[in-house]
Amino acid sequence: MNNRSANLDYDAMSKACKELGFNAYGYGCPDELRDDMPFVESWNHLAPISYYRGKNNIKFFDIFDQKEQARLEAGVKFNCQRSRKNPNVIGYCWTDLGSWPLENPSGTNWVEFIRSLPEGSPGKKKYQGFLKTWKGEEKNRDEAFLRLIAREYFRVIGEAQKKYDPDHLVFGDRFAFNTIAPMVLEEMLPYVDGIAIQPPFQGGFPQQKFDEIYQKTRKPILICDYAVRFKDGDKDIRSWKPAENSVAAGKAYADYIKAALATDYVVGVFWCNPVDTPKGFGNPGVKQGFFGEGLTERPGLHQAVKEVNAFRKTVTPN
Repeated sequence: MNNRSANLDYDAMSKACKELGFNAYGYGCPDELRDDMPFVESWNHLAPISYYRGKNNIKFFDIFDQKEQARLEAGVKFNCQRSRKNPNVIGYCWTDLGSWPLENPSGTNWVEFIRSLPEGSPGKKKYQGFLKTWKGEEKNRDEAFLRLIAREYFRVIGEAQKKYDPDHLVFGDRFAFNTIAPMVLEEMLPYVDGIAIQPPFQGGFPQQKFDEIYQKTRKPILICDYAVRFKDGDKDIRSWKPAENSVAAGKAYADYIKAALATDYVVGVFWCNPVDTPKGFGNPGVKQGFFGEGLTERPGLHQAVKEVNAFRKTVTPN
């Protein structure tokens, strides 16, 4: 669970989560709870290219510029120094839902950004050198250069991660199914121990999609940000096919978790958002929380979660 911006009673939050059987806080853990239960350290915007930032807030940059590389390394160093001695740190995640695919909500892409840089810039020189050696079909050219961008990006942060905290797990960038560009995922693999995935917020475990990711990466999968959204009075939840109510959401969630636990590769699941918050970045609607107002119970949902967490405990190896 994560929500750094909400005004919460953290003691009450801790008690409520533990009573329901949660054993970790996920990523985005607030300072007040970092000594309470395990969590994943995360930057979210190490690179400010997340899908949900919206068209005018996605900021690509010249990854081949040593100044930008130094900025990235400094970000990795800061969080590693902050977290590496905390016994509750499970591991690290980097950028959240990056706009990696050539077609994405920004209206442009990282390749086009590098291509449009001024003459003499590191990225433009890299691109011009690439063109001199490119011999493939034009339709594959941008994907090939995107691979070089990803290779440099993951090299910089992957080597910094190993330098400043070699002793924790690394899950790398977090991906949704629609933010995975195959060549990007491939370039990340040498630097990570597992793959962090945010699946769609709906019931029905997408076995085929997860199987494909596992077969491609051969890495454990952390479902790092998941929820079943449901109709909630007159709130503008803006979720695709939300469950009819919290009771239906609870059943769908429990079925989903049991299916995840039945795989050989899912190592954990985190719920997205403990309490209602705005969407952020000027987006309309409500980001629905697990708890109701004042950390109150969601009928049906909380009981289902408590039961599935108890089940999880019985099948988790010691």
